Amino acid sequence: MLIFDFDGVLINSLDEVTLTAYNTATGKRVTSLADLPTALVGLFKQNRFHVQPIGDAILLMNWCLNNYRNKSEQILNPHEYEALISDATISITDRTLRVYETRRQFIANDPECWLALHRPYQPLWDELIQRKKYVFAILTNKNRDATLRLCQHFGLGIHAVDVYSGDHGTGKVENMRQIQKRFTDQQYGFIDDSVKNLRELENSLNAENKMIRLLFASWGYTGPRDEKIAQEYGYPVLNQKDLIGLLDKDRPRQKDTEH
Repeated sequence: MLIFDFDGVLINSLDEVTLTAYNTATGKRVTSLADLPTALVGLFKQNRFHVQPIGDAILLMNWCLNNYRNKSEQILNPHEYEALISDATISITDRTLRVYETRRQFIANDPECWLALHRPYQPLWDELIQRKKYVFAILTNKNRDATLRLCQHFGLGIHAVDVYSGDHGTGKVENMRQIQKRFTDQQYGFIDDSVKNLRELENSLNAENKMIRLLFASWGYTGPRDEKIAQEYGYPVLNQKDLIGLLDKDRPRQKDTEH
């Protein structure tokens, strides 16, 4: 059974995250990247790979707002980024809830504009649509409502129960434990574009027994050295064609209809 991260693996939401982070950090309600300084957008996007829980995007955006005029090409190294988020005075749970609320207001006020800021990653997205009996789950730091809205809009059929989300500050380790309790007869592969997320799962769940095959998505929000780092940790680095090949090898099962 394959489990998919959402942002950066199934959906390119980089434009939306940039706008939502900006609006959360500033209290504004901008709906187009064209209304933001180009250098600010570029600086945030090229450092987006650092962000793990989405609440930290506020801290990154604040740094970008202070530095885009004279450091528009800078990519923070891991130590610089860790120092940045360690200075936070608001808890990660509260920051994450602020991002979710800003996104909720965006959707409520202009749903079509919000949807237009996203693009499915192809050909992977269409391959999942075509495999109607293939059992999979989504494990994401995104809120469930936004995830389901995007799946429905772009034609991917998935039940809410199969989306393990970041609502209420729930992290990927806790959600993965819930997946394991539910699908007790399965072997798992998890694909994510964040080495940090993979390491967290490795250290929390695979320390003694290799329960989950951890896979790195090379097409997502990746940093300049992430593929090499993933390989050094022993995580297979896959492109979309590679992942579709795993779908072909995985034994399809009838989706559970009892929710």
